[in-house]
Amino acid sequence: MNKQKSILKILFFLSITFLYSQDNDFEKSISNTEKQIKELQKAISQNNNEITILKNKARQSTNILAITKKNIQNSQNLIKAYDKKISLYNKQSSNLQNAIAANNSEMELIKKQYAERSINLYKKKNQEFRGLIFNSNSLNQVVYRIKYYNIISDLNQKTVDKLTQSQFYNNKKKQEITVLLKDVDKNKVLKNNELKSLDRKKKYQEKLLSDLKKEQASITKEINKQTNQINALETLRKSIIESKKKYDEEQLAKLKTIKTDIKKYKGKLIWPVNGKIVKGFGPQWNPKLNTTLDNPGIDISATSTSPVKSVFDGLVTTITFISGYGTTVIIDHDGGYFTVFTHLENLLINENMIVKEGQEIGFVSNNNIIHFEIWGNNQKLNPTQWIKNGYK
Repeated sequence: MNKQKSILKILFFLSITFLYSQDNDFEKSISNTEKQIKELQKAISQNNNEITILKNKARQSTNILAITKKNIQNSQNLIKAYDKKISLYNKQSSNLQNAIAANNSEMELIKKQYAERSINLYKKKNQEFRGLIFNSNSLNQVVYRIKYYNIISDLNQKTVDKLTQSQFYNNKKKQEITVLLKDVDKNKVLKNNELKSLDRKKKYQEKLLSDLKKEQASITKEINKQTNQINALETLRKSIIESKKKYDEEQLAKLKTIKTDIKKYKGKLIWPVNGKIVKGFGPQWNPKLNTTLDNPGIDISATSTSPVKSVFDGLVTTITFISGYGTTVIIDHDGGYFTVFTHLENLLINENMIVKEGQEIGFVSNNNIIHFEIWGNNQKLNPTQWIKNGYK
């Protein structure tokens, strides 16, 4: 009964110590993975916010661009209308100029004819006038001829007056058209300047929209990359959890088969390495120092890189480097007993790892010597009394 309680106590101690340590390592890995996932999720959230801002800017830019294009179309339509007006006014001005020129020619001709008639009339005035009267057959004919002469004169004057009035109208109309033409030209220049400004604004908005889309695409690409990283980390986290579960099951299974109470195996422990004792336990004469030195264990000569094994089931509590001893491993076998191995290299175990009897823990270093100790209840013990054929 006491034996069973002792075994249960040992198993409980080893399982709690080991599993806590291993769980701590696994939890640390899981925690680090989850931390990276949260950081990536935060980065994705920030990037999504940035994309929302970029989309709003792009929407505003698109609206401004649409309005600008509409204004450009309106300006182009107005410029076309101005061109039509300019063409019409130029045609009207040309027609008026032609009419004015024609009037001027006609007036000059009438003036010339009137001047010539006046001179001839003056020269022949009396003779013609007498002819009009004395050559008439009756008084009525005399009156008619005098009236006809006066009518011709009046008609010439009226024609001149009419042409003069037409000339005045044409000149006035041409001046009005000239004013209108200048006004339309001015408006066209202003509208062309406005069109250039709108075109610059359009190009700016198009470039801005293109840059916003490129930036949005870049951030989207980054989000996809971060999402893939999260998926990979989630897979890793699940893998760690599964590994932890599997490892815990293996360790619990191993704990059920672990040997305890090392005292019962005194003289039956396996050798830590295949070799020969070159320095025994206790006081040893050192010829170099010409004095006796106490050896807390035994030194075993072995071939370099030979495997070193645990002599009994236990828990690796310490892996360290000690000057003069090199890499050192301490294995706890419960009940106050533990073993010490020094001068190791290329270790195959970790701290807080359960090892079984005969399990390789590392290899002999290049000095070809393994130092081995056994301790019980804080007392150094002679290893040759605990291992099989200890004095070979």
